[in-house]
Amino acid sequence: MPTLNLVASIATSALLVGLSLFLAGPAFDLPGLGPKGGLRAGTLPQFVVVVVIALAVLSVINDVVKWRADRRPGHMPEQPFAPVRQVVAVGGSVLVLLAAYVFAWGPLPFPLISFVFFTAVGAILSPPTERTLRGYSKIALTGLLFSTGVWLIFTFVLNVPLR
Repeated sequence: MPTLNLVASIATSALLVGLSLFLAGPAFDLPGLGPKGGLRAGTLPQFVVVVVIALAVLSVINDVVKWRADRRPGHMPEQPFAPVRQVVAVGGSVLVLLAAYVFAWGPLPFPLISFVFFTAVGAILSPPTERTLRGYSKIALTGLLFSTGVWLIFTFVLNVPLR
């Protein structure tokens, strides 16, 4: 792993941790668990904050281990799968969308903002061959089904009202 990729990985993970810590305050202000162990409105945001921080830290550890292994004499380093500029642009775009999603969650209904978020992220991450009307239609349908499904499960199965 080239040093520049390691630096980009650390910067992206630091941004994720920083954003998660910024959002931790509002997330942990919401009630997480009920008096009898039931899930409440803050359970999902709290879970997301903790998991994102944990995964960001694990990602940095993994990349440092790869970087150190690639520096050993005689070791054949793996080829990068994407240019650093592309990784930073795509990662940064997804982080901006994630921040907008979290901030829009309050004033907008969950199914609507989730549909917009998942569809936008799907469009960003889709390969160039899928960037057609048919491809975008599949992404939009998947976003609609996923966001509606999550809302239905939380609202009616778990009894956690997501607006």
